[in-house]
Amino acid sequence: MANNELDNNTTPRFVVMVSTAQMPASVKDPHYRNIALVETDGQGMPKMISERARHLVRIVDVEYGVHVGKTNRSYGYRRLQEMRQEAERLNRQ
Repeated sequence: MANNELDNNTTPRFVVMVSTAQMPASVKDPHYRNIALVETDGQGMPKMISERARHLVRIVDVEYGVHVGKTNRSYGYRRLQEMRQEAERLNRQ
């Protein structure tokens, strides 16, 4: 949902989740993220990107260890926007 408002306290069916990626100590740049498009059961928001998370039905698409730069030209930012658009499309169906 574009404005992040939920109707009747329900969670959207498809949501995009972002978490901090674990990288080796040799990687000094802190801008690595895990980005996932997940399907929820509509009863609540999952707390982690994992098949065993409560309220998560399935992981539709996931990118691990993606660099999200400071501009909107970075791959991570573009991929995040693509997943958000896909989630909106799937929620409209």
